[in-house]
Amino acid sequence: MRNLGLFLATLLALGQVQAAKPHALFVVGTHHYSPHETMPALASQLDALGWKTSVLNPGYNPEKNSKGIAGLELLQEADIAIFYTRFLTLPPDQFRLIQLYLEAGKPVVGFRTSTHAFDYPKDNSLAKWNNGFGSDALGTQYFAHLQGDTSVTLAKGAGDHPILTGINLAEPIAAAGTLYLADLAQGAQPLLRGTGKSKKPGKKTNRFGTFEIKPTMTQDVAWTWKNKWGGRVFCTTLGHKNSFE
Repeated sequence: MRNLGLFLATLLALGQVQAAKPHALFVVGTHHYSPHETMPALASQLDALGWKTSVLNPGYNPEKNSKGIAGLELLQEADIAIFYTRFLTLPPDQFRLIQLYLEAGKPVVGFRTSTHAFDYPKDNSLAKWNNGFGSDALGTQYFAHLQGDTSVTLAKGAGDHPILTGINLAEPIAAAGTLYLADLAQGAQPLLRGTGKSKKPGKKTNRFGTFEIKPTMTQDVAWTWKNKWGGRVFCTTLGHKNSFE
């Protein structure tokens, strides 16, 4: 995670954006795992690389908060949007700004809980985005998670991917945070795999479905993709605060 500034720079290059001083917009939509602290620090890394950065970082936890997140109008001028969000219920006018950004086919980065970025009531017209943002914008919805830390390794065939330039994963590394289950969309390219353990193996049912949890499981934890609108995507279900230290 220390090299994520380079990850984002490479992603923007893959998207063939020609801005002389590209504008990265960070959307902080939760306090879970402390992105209100880690995303401004990551923005500083990009500043040092010559980017323009903006961070939408409310002074309150915006999860399920009717105030939403002010400043999403900046998506109209952003070259890349970085989301670290969870269980938002944005007002329709704010959500529409995110939808327009996606439909424009611009690059998207999603961290950890962004696979379950929204939590609209079932009778709300935007409820389809509760799973849809993860599956359609990032490459997988959220399903469930295990317990304990995650052991991270390179995905098969990913060693030469430009996003991993300079990253040494000759040996597995321990990443703080539980392993998320994932089901990558067709065409997604896994970059990193994670292995985690469950203290309660067996059948698990939650509002996202029913899953067979094994004592040890390995899942994709970072990938690239081109989403349904043509936007380049880098998503990772890693993102615990300790991963940025």
